[in-house]
Amino acid sequence: MRMAHRKLVMSSSLLLALAPSLGWAADDRLSIPGASVTASADDGNLPANTVDGDLNTRWSAQGDGQWIQFDLGAHKKVAYVKIAFLNGATRTFTFDIQTSTDGITFSTERSKATSSLTSGLQTFDFADVGSARYVRLVGYGNTSNAWNSYQEVEIYGSAAEAVPNVFTSAQLTTALANATAGTTLILADGTYTNNGAFILKGKNGTAASPITIKAANRGKAIISGGASIQVVGSSHVIIEGLKFTNTGNSAVVLEGSNNIRLTRNTFALIENGTKLKWLLLKGNGSNHNRIDHNDFGGKSDPDPVIAMDGNYSTQMTQYDVIEYNYFHDIGPRLSNGLETIRLGLSDVSQLDGHATVQYNLFENCDGDPEFISIKSGHNTVRYNTVITSQGQLTARHGNNNSIYGNFILGDGNKSGVGGIRLYGTDHKVYNNYLEKLTDDALLIDGGDFDGGPTSSNYTEDDLAKHWRVYRSEVVNNTIIDSTTGILIGRKYTYAPVDVKVANNLIRNTTGTLYNEYKTSNTLFQGNIGYGGTLTNKSRTSSEIRNVNPSLTTVDGLQKLTSTSPAINAAVGTYAYVAEDMDGQIRSINDVGGDEYSTASIANRPLSSADVGPNAP
Repeated sequence: MRMAHRKLVMSSSLLLALAPSLGWAADDRLSIPGASVTASADDGNLPANTVDGDLNTRWSAQGDGQWIQFDLGAHKKVAYVKIAFLNGATRTFTFDIQTSTDGITFSTERSKATSSLTSGLQTFDFADVGSARYVRLVGYGNTSNAWNSYQEVEIYGSAAEAVPNVFTSAQLTTALANATAGTTLILADGTYTNNGAFILKGKNGTAASPITIKAANRGKAIISGGASIQVVGSSHVIIEGLKFTNTGNSAVVLEGSNNIRLTRNTFALIENGTKLKWLLLKGNGSNHNRIDHNDFGGKSDPDPVIAMDGNYSTQMTQYDVIEYNYFHDIGPRLSNGLETIRLGLSDVSQLDGHATVQYNLFENCDGDPEFISIKSGHNTVRYNTVITSQGQLTARHGNNNSIYGNFILGDGNKSGVGGIRLYGTDHKVYNNYLEKLTDDALLIDGGDFDGGPTSSNYTEDDLAKHWRVYRSEVVNNTIIDSTTGILIGRKYTYAPVDVKVANNLIRNTTGTLYNEYKTSNTLFQGNIGYGGTLTNKSRTSSEIRNVNPSLTTVDGLQKLTSTSPAINAAVGTYAYVAEDMDGQIRSINDVGGDEYSTASIANRPLSSADVGPNAP
């Protein structure tokens, strides 16, 4: 891809300053001798003519599917091509641009590309191919006849980003068995199948010299059939750029391993109707793993997309990070068991996970009532964007979880699109923005079991129950145009205890904004509500104020205007609310998720361009 086409929002001076550190190499015209150009056919106008520098010569062949191929002599990064067409000013040509690492398996970089009406060289850009030995143009004639006639072809790129050293499934098996610190396995384009997992066991890299398993070209080394990858008792391993289309096995299992990074992979498993976790973290000693910039999409069979389980009894996987991933099209809805992310499970729910789930995009994740299910303690879920996803972000088991800075957005039409739901003790929920939700927006639910103020009064049989909420704080959230607002004790027997609901802003047009289904000792202070019914209990204006918050649309979100009564109106001491949902510093705190400010915005709703394998 030509540098001019990179979509970067920065000044030209900053771009120049950063370019060396980012590792961008200039794209030069690659030298190709005439003997390295072959074709499926010709009419006497030879393939070598396309690299002789003379617009008066050409290669020609008649018919759909006729191709001309360029051997680069070694693996190169390929960025774009230029082509001059015979009589290009009076007719357009249609063709594919393909690349290959081995001259056998080709990947299409541009399908049915069409030339413009111009003479001379024309540029055809595509996403950079990190490593290719061959470039092929497959012709489909022109608007006048079936002839493919190219006068000159120039290919631009630079040194290969990764030269393949693994080409077959057998080679991959052997290479994993022999891996040591610093080993880098570069998988050539193609499909890697097996009757079971490709296993990396008892292999330890270091932070400076990890073991790397990487696709030569992102998404073009495919783990398929009965294959999968298992990393067992290993550390400091990077798995990058693979595509998983396998069936019947979890795509990746990390068992008793630490400091494993899964980055820029695509998970698109072919399902067969059975329960299957696509990515599973388990075992003793699982910790400090990172899952970033992956694509997870199209799951409909039961079991979570990502399950973080530990050893199922005495140890939870810990200090793992899930960030900048794109989760999409999960469902249709099951009654239970198709979570997008499950952080723990009932058996380890009283253990701490210390996981961080941040900067992910969830879109149409409809598979479970809990699109994120937290079932362990001391986890952080922040700065994620959730779009039209049925279910709720749920603190289902465990204690001391923090949920903040998330954008949870519906369209006002799709049913079952909810926000946040709480059980357990000492959670903090703040700076979240929830808009156009059709299910419960923010539910501090009742419980069917009381584990006591310190969650110490229970037996093993109680772990799967809905635990009574103690001391959770729901502070500085904004709810807009949703069917509900903040709800207290909607279900079950035991009302929440010692909960604080403070400085929240709700502007809906229907329903009860602050709805207390059960009588509790919940502290209300500094909240604003407008539209619908303010509350179903007797609350003072210092607890819930009925006033128009005076909002305006900014980048698609409802934010405070300069005359909003929410400005500087927050009360109470909540020291952890130091920023707002945009990442702007709070001074004298405003009510709601937004702080009125002219400072630059650090956090915003994410799009698919911000996450996944091809994001910056």
